[in-house]
Amino acid sequence: MTWVWRGLAACASLLVLVGVGVAAATGPTALAPRFDTAGATTQDPSSAAPGALPLPTGEASAEAATVATEPIPVEERPVAVFLGDSITRGATVDTAWGGATEWSWFYRLLDDTEGVVRYGGMVAENGMTTSWMAGQAYNALALSPDILVVHGGTNDVSGEVDPAYVVANLQRIKDAADIYGVPMAVCTLPPRDDPMADARAIAVSDAIRAWAASEGVILLDTGAPLRDPLGGWRSGYSNDGLHPTPAAAVLMARAAAEALRQIPLGV
Repeated sequence: MTWVWRGLAACASLLVLVGVGVAAATGPTALAPRFDTAGATTQDPSSAAPGALPLPTGEASAEAATVATEPIPVEERPVAVFLGDSITRGATVDTAWGGATEWSWFYRLLDDTEGVVRYGGMVAENGMTTSWMAGQAYNALALSPDILVVHGGTNDVSGEVDPAYVVANLQRIKDAADIYGVPMAVCTLPPRDDPMADARAIAVSDAIRAWAASEGVILLDTGAPLRDPLGGWRSGYSNDGLHPTPAAAVLMARAAAEALRQIPLGV
């Protein structure tokens, strides 16, 4: 019987060797698709094709941002008239200046690409306060604007001033604009290097924000991008601690454009 057992052992060894050879030749078997309870196939995650991955969530928002900043055709833009002081007039270098230049805070609002309004003129003089601007409101409105844009208060805060006084002057301008049926936009104040004047500028800007919200006036927060968190101007944005540089004026105009773009046809 010994020779029988030896024969069976030899056959078993031969079968094992054949099995190993087949496995080495064919490689590992692929995972078969699994089925969930609803009958749909579920593929092993490691075998998913790259094209099956979801699109990045940022692509849609990036496309929306591109659409939101598309240029507004010039003929579709509202006509704006600007009422203000030297920051509007842009006469901080040449007091004999007579037209909009890069020193005017709103200059970039007229840009072919970034602009949102057409230029309808300005009523502005160096050193003037909001009281003077209120007296000039009808002269500005006589230029037939679609929107009246007011930037004032910088000269008011050069001295002791009650924010309520500035707001009262702005209300006089709005009352005149209402008679003409012209919407009004109002700007916040730029910083000041003098700490006391800067504190007054902040207080007046806060009062303007509250007043604009209560009266339905378009708020243009043009002062915000110029302000250092520690107080005063951001470095390099004013040569005299009072007026914006052309680079600062670009930031002001962009802040204004962002608000104006939320209004139909820029108004």
